[in-house]
Amino acid sequence: MGIFKKILPREFLEDLTNLDVERFLKNGVDYFVFDFDNTLGLWKSCTVEKRFEPILAKILGANGKVLIVSNGRPRQIPFNGVRIIWRARKPFTWKIKRILDSDGIDPRRVVMIGDQIFTDVLAGNLLGMYTIKVKPLSNREFIGTKVLRFFEKIVLRLAGKGGRL
Repeated sequence: MGIFKKILPREFLEDLTNLDVERFLKNGVDYFVFDFDNTLGLWKSCTVEKRFEPILAKILGANGKVLIVSNGRPRQIPFNGVRIIWRARKPFTWKIKRILDSDGIDPRRVVMIGDQIFTDVLAGNLLGMYTIKVKPLSNREFIGTKVLRFFEKIVLRLAGKGGRL
């Protein structure tokens, strides 16, 4: 069961629009780390999905911080006030840790949101963040991600999550 503790998120969300930003802000969590591909935007896209823009605006409007951490290739994402790390190599944490350390951020003040347990959730858990897994926006993705999805379904079934999300 120890491995499940590292790869399972604290919370599952069917849709990112259900993210309760106020709940986190009230509890001192003011730093939001998002995956990009299939979490905020479609794979290889250069834009945040319109329906998620109000979430990012709400965080930034409440003096929260937004960091996008993607294993994808660098792209220009036209969204002001957001820091981005490309080619992050999640689940390795050193690039994320370097940013948090430079900002003086305690990982207990951070929530990590992503669509994969073996990259996003594992990285967040290794750093001591609150982790949320969201349903991927699309089935269109990198071939390596498709392989990980197969194993993800097995892990979620074994953990009693029914292989969903």
